[in-house]
Amino acid sequence: MPRFIAVANLKGGAGKSTIAVNLAGELVGKKHTVVLVDADAQGTATYWATAGRLPFPVEAMPFETARDVKRWAPKVLEIDADYVVIDCPPHVGGATEAAVGIADLVLIPVTASGADLAATLKALNLVHELRNARDDGGPACIMVPSKIDTRTALGREIGEVLEQLGERVGPAVHQRVAFVESFGQGVWIGDYEPGGPAYEDIEALGAAVKKVLKRL
Repeated sequence: MPRFIAVANLKGGAGKSTIAVNLAGELVGKKHTVVLVDADAQGTATYWATAGRLPFPVEAMPFETARDVKRWAPKVLEIDADYVVIDCPPHVGGATEAAVGIADLVLIPVTASGADLAATLKALNLVHELRNARDDGGPACIMVPSKIDTRTALGREIGEVLEQLGERVGPAVHQRVAFVESFGQGVWIGDYEPGGPAYEDIEALGAAVKKVLKRL
């Protein structure tokens, strides 16, 4: 059975697509198949894949109308892969609700800003609502400190702030030039700078994701 991972944040600019693409690259490894579903009409992940250098396919499946959920979710559930990573739109809507609704695990990227923390509370409310509606108690959730600059006070404290919200807090993904450059080259960070600090961030996040999924 595939494991479905939704990367969702209800505010733009949180590094959602960066996390989705690079996590998918990390999950491929030597034994696993991964498909990334780009449900965001902005199509960042789809554009990333145009160079043909990613080690996994990207399926562009954006929502057009709220009615699309009736056809969208079954199509995603039919994907044949070990992991399906879903890059959600940066707002509450049919795509985000459907993705979170079928996910085994939801990752919520959070930057060190007051606006992002407010959006995170809304995303957590959606996760909690869908947990109450599902028989399996899912989805699990990891909040991911994203685009973190430890030179700022909030950047240093974001982990402690998130821990007060009652969900798991994952390893931080820092603000690094290598992420921007890898996007420009159309590759994931493990191919662009293997062993570098940006890759170490994604490697740690991948390990945290696998640990949670193993417990489900």
